[in-house]
Amino acid sequence: MTYLPRRCPRGSPQSGPVPGRSEPVFSAHLRAITRALATAAFALALLPGGPAHADSLDHIATTDWPSPSFVGLSGLELSDDGHRFYAISDRGWLLKGHFAREDGRIVDVTLDALHPILGQDGLPVAARRIGDWSDAEGLAMAPDGRYWISFERWARVAGYQAPDRPADWIRDHPDFANYPDNRQLEALALHPDGTLYTLPERPRDGLFPIYRLVRNTWEIADHIHPQDGFAIVGADFDSLGQLYLLERKLLFGLWWQNRVRRLDVATPESIETLWTSSAGVFGNLEGIALWQDPTGLRLTLISDNNGASSEPTQFVEFRLTE
Repeated sequence: MTYLPRRCPRGSPQSGPVPGRSEPVFSAHLRAITRALATAAFALALLPGGPAHADSLDHIATTDWPSPSFVGLSGLELSDDGHRFYAISDRGWLLKGHFAREDGRIVDVTLDALHPILGQDGLPVAARRIGDWSDAEGLAMAPDGRYWISFERWARVAGYQAPDRPADWIRDHPDFANYPDNRQLEALALHPDGTLYTLPERPRDGLFPIYRLVRNTWEIADHIHPQDGFAIVGADFDSLGQLYLLERKLLFGLWWQNRVRRLDVATPESIETLWTSSAGVFGNLEGIALWQDPTGLRLTLISDNNGASSEPTQFVEFRLTE
């Protein structure tokens, strides 16, 4: 999904305002208050009686990728070794590229191919902005190269055998047409057993439905309770079948706050928070991909630059620690 809030400064968590830009006194004070509240909440979580988790995420690095040729990257998948990536744009494009890494960190990003996402008739969805067929949000890929894309606005999920092949039709769940505009199918993930799941950005009747594709028909497997006003924007499974959710919210219309939680789809009431960012540290993170390096599980997140070609796309990487 694309929003257009006031952009926050880029950089590390220690970065201050961008040189040469003035910041209103009120905004500066509000930013300080927000950061103080976030710090206090984190400290309270560490006190006895607060939530305790065996696992957490350690931030490795953030890489800015200037992207003047495309905007709004929302879905992400990585190869098993973390060197090749696939991403989708909410303007209707599929990207393929690769990373150069040093000591496991991304030091360079190269775009290798840019394909138009096709509709069932074989024509680019980007050519049909009326009704917004092109708002691609979630991406899931199978080991054999097949992949699926979830869309907003005209809420649906389409399957693909290859980038140059027309989309395979999947019957919509009746719910898909009833979500508010621009609040629909943001997250898409493929379970290790081959089952496809999708989740909406906003709750329905107070809960997030977990939609599961069974014999080309969507059914509701279970529900997730909303928490603290976060929206679900990305999802991916690990090799054990645990679902990792990327969530975010916009604070005061000014700063993004991001979160990663983990659950088992068979028991979604048992959900744990692995990481929550402070306000304004990262951009509009919308895509998540899991992969393994010699040290264990890695997570790579990607930001949607909200249609601003002057804003870089962010790759934010974490390591799961015990």
